[in-house]
Formats: sequence, structure tokens, C-alpha cells
Amino acid sequence: MLRQIIVSLIALVILLLAFTWAFKIGKPKELPKKGDMKAPARTVQTFIAENKEIQTKVAVYGRLLSFEKTELFAEVGGMLKTLGKPFKEGTAFSKGDLIISIDDTELQLSIRAQKAALLSTLTQIMPDLKIDFPESVNAWDNYRKNFDLEKNLNELPATKSDRERDFIALKNISNQFYNIKAQEEKLLKYKIYAPFSGELTEALISTGSVIRAGQKIGTLMNSAQHELQTAVAVSDLKFVRVGDLVNLKCTDVEGNWTGRIARISGTIDTKTQTVKVFVQVSGPNLRENMFMTGEINANIVANVIEVPRKLLIDDSKLYAILGDSILSLIPVQIAKISEQTVMLRGVPESTLLMNESITTAFDGMKVKPVKK
Repeated sequence: MLRQIIVSLIALVILLLAFTWAFKIGKPKELPKKGDMKAPARTVQTFIAENKEIQTKVAVYGRLLSFEKTELFAEVGGMLKTLGKPFKEGTAFSKGDLIISIDDTELQLSIRAQKAALLSTLTQIMPDLKIDFPESVNAWDNYRKNFDLEKNLNELPATKSDRERDFIALKNISNQFYNIKAQEEKLLKYKIYAPFSGELTEALISTGSVIRAGQKIGTLMNSAQHELQTAVAVSDLKFVRVGDLVNLKCTDVEGNWTGRIARISGTIDTKTQTVKVFVQVSGPNLRENMFMTGEINANIVANVIEVPRKLLIDDSKLYAILGDSILSLIPVQIAKISEQTVMLRGVPESTLLMNESITTAFDGMKVKPVKK
């Protein structure tokens, strides 16, 4: 009996302890006072606005093209003669160098025959000139005496009257003269000279080849001067002009080059809303079709600040820290926007601005400013 009483008392004590423990757990915690609910101010990086003049930069990229490049065609036919330099791809020529020479023996002999015929005609008319045109006989006689079958014809003496002009025409002298001059002009086409310094990038004939009139024989490229064709957005066009310097580089070739804007197209590409800009550049290690990137040193923009684009809110506002370290959105005007930064106007001088992007930031937020 005593044992049952002891077991019951133990069970009762356990039950009382269980109720006491459950009551403590279920009791609601005391709520903090209203003044204790304030969250600590967030630390933010800041900088002071300084309006100044900034050199604008416009990013460009594109492939190099030769500034001068011409296709060579033969205007006359014949056999290609052997020259000092081989007509091969990569052969360099200076301006004025003879590139090719076509055998012109037949044409030279034909011209000499026509000159001999003209000289004969001039000799035959001398007696008539002495009688009918004594005032002009000396001029024609000197022309005949200085006649050289090996040299190009000099201009005929000027006639002093209509009667003398008709006499010369009737003797077929003018016709012979201009036929010879036409042949002399054709003779020049048997030799092709380099119009600029460069190298052959294409050679379609070899020494001893028989060339046809109108045949393409190769391509000459100016290897010293190049041109970068790039495009500038219409919104950036107001910042660039002909003559602006352009800093260029290539990821595949070590070095930096400075070019200059030579031309700006007057047409806008309807698909990309860009305008073609042509940059002339020269220097060592440059090759056609080399891909290059760079920046145009464009106009100077006055009274602006430059900040990272991520700081701009709704393209028209910026977070400033005013009063008692409170965030405040202030209106700004975009002067120029680029890939990473934006130039802004309308920011009061020495305004403390937030220098980081916080997604949870809001107008009126309490912060703890720290200079970066």
C-alpha cells in the first residue's frame, strides 16, 4: 500500500513539473518598446560632386583597309617583257616605278614610218611656202630642221591666216600630225608605272605571258597608309568631327597607334542608326583586315560630372545624401552616355552622392556615409 502511495506522489510531481514547463514555453515574450525597433543605419560609399570639363571619348572598332588600292588592267595587248623586279604577290614598288612593260616594237616602227611620211610632206611644201607664205616659211623650216624621228612630235607652227591654215589642211599635214600624236599616246600604255608606293597583293600574269587588251593583270595596294572604317551612333555624332585624334590598338599585335578622322559619312544606316566614320592611320606592323579597337578623343563637355551608369535611377535621377544622412533623389540631365559611364548636368557643386548601387535603397532612407 505504501508503495502505491509513493508511486502516485512521484507521478503527481512529474505531472506538475510538466505543466509548469509547458506554461513557461507558451508564455508570449515581452514586445520591445517602440523606440527599440529602429534598424541601424546602412553604411554606404560616397563621393563629392565636382563639376568640370571632361574630354569625351567615343568607342570605335572595325577592320583596317588600305587607303589606296587599285586594280591593274592592260589597255593594250602584247608580250610581257622581263623587268628588274618580279611581278609577284608581295613585290614592293615605289611611286613612279615601272611595274610592267609590254613589247612595243611593232608600234614604235609604225610611228617612225608615219613620222618619216610627215617629214617628206613638210619637205615637199617648202617651195610653195616660200612663194605663197613668205612670212611663215622660217617657222616651218625650223620645224622641219628640228624634226627627230626618235622623239615625240612638237606642236605644229601656228598658222598666221585662214589661207595658210587651209593650205596646211589640203596637204594632209594636220591629219598626219594628229594620227602620229594618237599613236604616241597609245605607246605610253605599253608601260604601267606605280601611281603610289605599295605592294602587289594579286599577280595574275608572269614574265613572257601574252597579254590581251582589257585583261586584269594584278592589284596594287598602298601598304604604308591604312583606313579604319567604323561606325558612330547618331547620338554621339555631335561629339565628333573631322580631324579628331583616335587612339587605336589591336589585341593580336602589340603596340598603339594614333589616327585621325578623315571623313564622316552624310548618310545614316537605317538598320543600326549609325554613321560611317573613316579614320586614317599609318605605322609599323599594320596590315589590311586587322581588327582594331579604340577611342575618339572627341569634344570637351563643360560643367558635368561623370559617374558609373549603375548609379543613374530611371535615367533622370541620382541618390544624394542630404540633411541628417538621409538619401534623397535629385533630378539630373544626361549630357553624354557611354557603355560604362554617364556624364550628367544639374548636380549642385560639392553635393554628397552615393557611390554604389543598392537595390533596397529608397528616398528618405537613413544611411551612414563613408568616403570611398
